[in-house]
Amino acid sequence: MYKRIVFTLLLAVLCSVSFGAATTTEYNDYKTPDYYESNVRACFRKGEWDKGKRLLDEGMKAFPDVTGLNELAGQYYYVRHRYDDARYYLVLSVRADNQNVRAKQLLVKVEEETRNYSSAICYVNELLEVNPYWKGLWRKKIQLYRRQGNNVEADRLLERLNRIYPNDEGLKNEFNNRLEEKYIHYKREGRRKEAIATLEKLIASVRNNEDLYLQLTNLYLQEGDTEQALVVAGRGVSNIPGSIALVRKKAGILAEEGRYPEAISFVRERMNIRPSGALSALYAELQLDAARSARDNDPYVLYGKLYEQRGDQESLDFLLNTSVARGYEEDALHYIAEARRRQGQSKRLLYMEYRIYKRMGNTDKAYALLRTLADTYPGDLDLAEELALSHMQQGTSLMSAGHYSEALPYFRMSVSGTSDPEVRMAARNRLYTCLLELHQYDEAAIVLDTLRTSYLSATAYAEKRADLLNRAGKTEEALATLAQLAKDSLHTESHGLYVTAYEEIAIPFIKDLIASGALKNAHGAVHRLLDVNPSSYYGLRYAITTTELMKHYDEAATHVKSGRSFYPADTFFVVKHASVYERNRQYADALLLLRAPLDSLPGNRSLVGAFSQCSENWALELLRLHRPEAALAVIDTALVFDAYNRSLLYTKGLVYEAQHRYDSAYVYQRYYEPSPLEVAAHRQKMGVLQSQGLKNEVAIEYIQGRYGEEDVLTSVASVAYTRKAVRNSYTGRIDYAGRDGEAEGRSAEYPTRGGVGAQFGFEWAHHYRKPWNTTLHAALSNRYFPKVTVGLRAERELPKEWTINFRGSYRRIEANQKTFRWNPSTYNEETALYGLWEFDQWAENHRNLFNLGAGVGKSLESFYLSARADAFLLDTHCYFNTAFSARYFPLENTRTSINATVGLGTAPEADVIDYAMPGSFEKLNTMVGLGAMYLINKNLSVGLEGTWHTFYNQVNGRRGLQTDYEDYVETSYKNLFNVHVQLHIRF
Repeated sequence: MYKRIVFTLLLAVLCSVSFGAATTTEYNDYKTPDYYESNVRACFRKGEWDKGKRLLDEGMKAFPDVTGLNELAGQYYYVRHRYDDARYYLVLSVRADNQNVRAKQLLVKVEEETRNYSSAICYVNELLEVNPYWKGLWRKKIQLYRRQGNNVEADRLLERLNRIYPNDEGLKNEFNNRLEEKYIHYKREGRRKEAIATLEKLIASVRNNEDLYLQLTNLYLQEGDTEQALVVAGRGVSNIPGSIALVRKKAGILAEEGRYPEAISFVRERMNIRPSGALSALYAELQLDAARSARDNDPYVLYGKLYEQRGDQESLDFLLNTSVARGYEEDALHYIAEARRRQGQSKRLLYMEYRIYKRMGNTDKAYALLRTLADTYPGDLDLAEELALSHMQQGTSLMSAGHYSEALPYFRMSVSGTSDPEVRMAARNRLYTCLLELHQYDEAAIVLDTLRTSYLSATAYAEKRADLLNRAGKTEEALATLAQLAKDSLHTESHGLYVTAYEEIAIPFIKDLIASGALKNAHGAVHRLLDVNPSSYYGLRYAITTTELMKHYDEAATHVKSGRSFYPADTFFVVKHASVYERNRQYADALLLLRAPLDSLPGNRSLVGAFSQCSENWALELLRLHRPEAALAVIDTALVFDAYNRSLLYTKGLVYEAQHRYDSAYVYQRYYEPSPLEVAAHRQKMGVLQSQGLKNEVAIEYIQGRYGEEDVLTSVASVAYTRKAVRNSYTGRIDYAGRDGEAEGRSAEYPTRGGVGAQFGFEWAHHYRKPWNTTLHAALSNRYFPKVTVGLRAERELPKEWTINFRGSYRRIEANQKTFRWNPSTYNEETALYGLWEFDQWAENHRNLFNLGAGVGKSLESFYLSARADAFLLDTHCYFNTAFSARYFPLENTRTSINATVGLGTAPEADVIDYAMPGSFEKLNTMVGLGAMYLINKNLSVGLEGTWHTFYNQVNGRRGLQTDYEDYVETSYKNLFNVHVQLHIRF
C-alpha cells in the first residue's frame, strides 16, 4: 500500500512539472525594450519627466543599446537643457539605427541651441536624404545657414526651394523679401551691378510692381546703359499696361536721348491702346520738347540757367515738365514746390507730385495724394480709374501676404470705383478669392454670379461654382452638378473640362472618405467617378483599393483588368494584377507578370515588395505541399531583388528547417522580429533550432516497473548515441536489464532465470527529397530482450499537416513454460493419496513474432494527434494492438510537450516487448499513459512518463495422478505500473 501511494505521488509530480514548465514561461513577466519605450513616451507626453526617467533608467540597464531608449534619454536631457548629455545619448541612438528620424531632429535642436550650426546642418542633410521633399527641413537648413552667417548659401537654397515649390505663396514672399533686402543693401553700398542683378530676379518673380521697373530703369540709367533701361521700361509697360509712369519713363529716356520721333510714336501707340488725360499731356509735352530740342541741343540745361537768371513761368513750366518726364525726381519735387509757390495748389501739380512719389516708391505718400486728388476732383474719370487701380494693387499685395480680411475693403473699393471692365473683373476675381479663403461662401456665391453675367463663360462658371460648393462642404452636390454637365456636353469641347473639374474634386473627396473609414461611401463615389471618366487613373486605383478593403475581390479583379487596359505599363496595376493571381493561388503567373517590369525597374519598391510577398506566399504553400527544394528556389530568386527583406530571410529559415538543415534554419530565422508577446516563444524556437542543429546526441533512459499486487520491481536502463547528418542519422544503442530469480530457474515465483541481459541495437534514419523518410533498425540480445529484432518504418507527409506511416518487423522472443516432476512422498489433499505433481523448473524456448502496422497523424496548431494499429503473428496465431495519443506543445518548440496515450489489444505494445517488460498475448490488454518532455536549453532536455498496463496473465499447471494427469492453464489479470525517465544531451 505504501508503494502504491509513492507511485501515485510520482505521477502527480510529473503532471505538475509539465504544467509548471508551460505556465512559467507563458506567464513570466518579461519586460521588453518596447515595453519600456512605450511607457516612457507616455510619461513624457504627460509631462511626468521624473517618473519616466526612473523607468527609462531601468530599461537602459537591461537594454543599453536600443535606439528608442537612447533617443528618449536624449529627449529628457534636452528638456533639462543638459545638452552634452542629450547629444551623447542621441548619437548612440543614431548609431544603433541610422533611420531614427526623431533622434536626428532632436540632434538638430541640440546643435542649434549650442550654436554648433555646422553639425546641425549635417543632421538636417541626413534627414533630407530620407525625405528630400520635407519643406520644413529645407526652411530649417536655410535658418541655420543664416544663423551661421552664411547668407550666400542660405539665399541659394531659398532660391532653389522657391523653384521647387513655385505655388507656395509663403516661400515666394520670403524669397521676394530677401531679394528686396539684398537690393536695398547693394544700393546703399553703391554696388549697382549687384543691385541690378538682384532687381532683375525680383522683377522676374513679381511682374506687376511698377516701382520695381522704375527703380531698375533708373539703375541702368545710372550705369549709362540707356538701351537696357529702355528694354526694362518697355517690359514694364507690357506687363502693366495701365502704368502711366512706365510709359512716361520710357518716353522720357527716348526724349533725353534726343529720339523724339520714337518717344512720340510710343506714346501715341499707348494712347490708342489705353487713352488717358495723362498720356495726352505727356504727348503734348513731348511734342513741345521735340520742337524745342530742334532749337536747342539741351533745352533743360538752358531753361535751368534761364530760370536762375529770370525766374520766368515758361522756364519753370519747362523745367517742371522735363524733370518729371526724365525721371529727375528731386528736381521735379523742387520745381513743383516752385510752381505751387508761384501759382498755388492745382490739379496738375498734385498729380505730378503723386506720380513722382509713386515712382520713387513712397506708396503711402503717393496714395494720400491720389486720394486728395480723387476727393477734390470727383468728376475726373482718369483719377477715379487710377485710384481704383491703386486699391486693387494694395489689395493684391495684402492678398499675396495672406492678409485676406485686410485685402477685402480695397477690392470692394476698386470694384465700385472703376468703370474699366478689365479692372473691375480683375478686382472681382481677387475679391472672390479672398472670400473663398475666408470661408465667406454666401457672399462669394453672389460675387461669382456677378462674374458669370459679365465675364465668365458657362464652363468657367460651372467649374468655379462646383469648387465653391466643394469648399462649402457640399461636395456631393458639386459632383452631381458636374456629372450632369459632363453628360449633357458629351459631344462638345466642354466635356473634357467638366470631366477634369469633376476629377479634381472627386479624388480628394474619395481619399478623405477612405481615410475616415467610410468605405461604402468611398466605394459609391469611386463608381460615380468612373461613370464620368472610365479611364480615370486615380479613380481606378481607388476603386481597387476600396473593393479590396471590402473584400469584394471579384469586383477588384474587374477594375484591375480595366486599369491594365488603360495603363498597361503602370506598375500599380501590374502589382494589383499579380495580387489577383496570388489570391487565386496562381503564384507562378503572378511572379511571371511581375518579373518583366522588375528586370527593367529593379529599384521600384512597389514591384520589389509585391514580388517578395508573392514569393514568400508561394514558398509557404510549397512547404505545406512538402516541396522544400522548390520553395528554396522561389525564395532565392526573390532575394536577388530584395536581399535585405527580413520576412523573406525568415521564410528561407523555415525552408531550411523543413529540409532538416537546422544550422542554416537558425541563422535565417533569427531575422524574425517578434512582437513583445512573441519574444519568449521565439527565443524558445531558436533554442530548439540550435538543439536540432547539433550533430551529436546522447540519450539516457531508465524504466522501472512494479506490479500492482506484488512487491516485484522490473527495470531497464538504456544508453544511445546518435550522429546526425543532413539527410541521415545513425544511432547505436545498449539496453541493460537485471532480473531476480534462481540461477537455474527453479523458482516457481520467477518465470525466468535470474541474471543480467543486454541488447545491442543499431538504427539508420534517412530523409528523402520527396516527402518520405525511412528508419531501419536491428538489435541482438543474450536474454530477456528479443534475441533478434529487425524492423523497417516508412513515413510520408501529406497536405494539410497529415502524416501516414507503415512499419514491419520481426522479433525472436522468449517463451517460458513450467515443467513438472512426480513426487510420490507428498500427500495430495485432492486425491487423499500420496503422490503430487510439483514444479520442476522453467523450460526456456523461443518463438517467432511478426508485426505489420500503420499509423496516421494530424497537426492542429499546438496539438499533434495520432493513432496506430498493429497486427502480430505469433507462431500461427494472430493478435492486434491499437493506440491513440495526443501531444500538446505549450511552447513554440517541438521538444517541450505533454502527451497522453491509451491503447488496447490482444497483444502488448511493441515497445513493451523491446524493453523486455512483462506482457502476454491472447486476452485483451489495456494501457494508459501520461508524460512530458521539457527543453531546458539547447543542449539538455528531460522527460518523464508514467504508464499503467493491465494485461492478461496465464501460467501452465499440472494436476492428477502419475499416469492419469491433466495439464491446465491458470489465468489472471495483472496491473503493471511503469515510470520512464529520459535525459537527452546534445552537443
